[in-house]
Amino acid sequence: MPVKYFLNCYRALSDGKSAVIHLENLLKEERFLISDWKVIWVGACAILRTSITLFQIDSRSCLDKALRQEIAREWKLISDDKRGHAIFWEFLRKERDNIIHEYEWGAYEMWMNAEGELSQPKFSLLDIRPADARSVLRMRGGFYSGQDSLELLKDSAAWVEERIYSAIRRAGYSPEEHRNVATFQKRPSLADASLLGSAASDAEEVRATASDEGHS
Repeated sequence: MPVKYFLNCYRALSDGKSAVIHLENLLKEERFLISDWKVIWVGACAILRTSITLFQIDSRSCLDKALRQEIAREWKLISDDKRGHAIFWEFLRKERDNIIHEYEWGAYEMWMNAEGELSQPKFSLLDIRPADARSVLRMRGGFYSGQDSLELLKDSAAWVEERIYSAIRRAGYSPEEHRNVATFQKRPSLADASLLGSAASDAEEVRATASDEGHS
């Protein structure tokens, strides 16, 4: 399987990206419960945050040494440069922690009409948007105040992916190259497979010849 799937952090990222797509599709629907987007939002933030936290787990796993070392190095780079990696420290980490520990939400829903004008929904059990409007999420307060929350979430997923890919490439691998699940060995090329097949055939022929000579 591809090298990237050997990493817990990448598998978590894949789930996080699915949550982002799910949220984007939900916001396009005409009707939905207010709580729906909030549940998906906190799930997406938590999973993407966990993906970065899993760097520490992957760095202590039984993976290839070079890969483990680069994953550990990537986490140190993120930890040592909080301003340069604000999307983790000021968004993913903070938003997840604020919701889980204090149930405070940085994102909130607005309605945007065709002219780009925003209005506050009338909160009820079931919101019905005007025909010419769509639901958007905005950030309130903090480092990313006023920004489009969904786009920020997409940027976060892309940032996490680039951090993982950077570590994999520094370790000397391509994220997409296939490795044996049990041995982490590279998949043989067609030429190598042909040579192995030829060698196996020659060996079988030698064994058959020796057997025939033994019988005679």
